[in-house]
Amino acid sequence: MSYSVTFTSDCETIRRQLTDNQRRDLDNGIARIANDPYGCGSSPTYDKDRREATCGSVFVGYQVSANVLRVTVVRVYAP
Repeated sequence: MSYSVTFTSDCETIRRQLTDNQRRDLDNGIARIANDPYGCGSSPTYDKDRREATCGSVFVGYQVSANVLRVTVVRVYAP
């Protein structure tokens, strides 16, 4: 079952500033995260629901809300 994904407003602003290749990497990675937020090569940070993952050339931090099947992207970093 796929999770819905939302970006914080700051992350959405950063997403719009990415290059086309970075945005494609991010979108592909987020699609994988939506299908398996606890897998897909992610790592837990402070607890099992706060996670980090690399989406190609872009690094993301996100929060999983399993009870409502939602992933909230809280950090996007692209060098």
